[in-house]
Amino acid sequence: MRTKAIAIAGVGFLLGACSGISVTTDYDPTVDFTSYATYTWMDTEGDDIDNITDSRIRNSVEAGLAAKGLSKVTSNPDVAIGYQVTTAERRSYNTVNAGWGGGYGYGGYGWGGYGMNMGTSTTYENVWQEGTLLVGMFDAGTQNLVWTGTATTDLDGSRSPEERQEIVDQAVTKMLKNYPPGS
Repeated sequence: MRTKAIAIAGVGFLLGACSGISVTTDYDPTVDFTSYATYTWMDTEGDDIDNITDSRIRNSVEAGLAAKGLSKVTSNPDVAIGYQVTTAERRSYNTVNAGWGGGYGYGGYGWGGYGMNMGTSTTYENVWQEGTLLVGMFDAGTQNLVWTGTATTDLDGSRSPEERQEIVDQAVTKMLKNYPPGS
């Protein structure tokens, strides 16, 4: 099986704010997920990810799958698990108007006239990093993707190692919340 794990070394998706984790999942509706009892990890040799981030993700996914009744094996698995970590620079723009306006006129009797607005506007650019963790489950027999979960959050490099692990745990828990599908 091809490896599905690619990441930028040292990034760790786990750096964003907890409440800002956006999660989506998808699955093959023709698959009987109750038939899956064992899993193994896909080969990640040569992928560009640091061992700290790799351990955080694997530990969290393994705990989540164990809670769902799946056991890790080294041979003859029902499914293979892979993941990918990506980052992207995001931008937003906010414009603030600061103006002065004036004019004159006479009440409701129909005459009026002059008005002016002399002001300025300033646009501010906000730039941040967004990280995404994608976890995929592949049927070991067919090698087809049968389930996928994606978690996205803003990155914040000032988090402690414990906070980073907590972010990964929360992302994986949200992803696996409705696994197996239909449960």
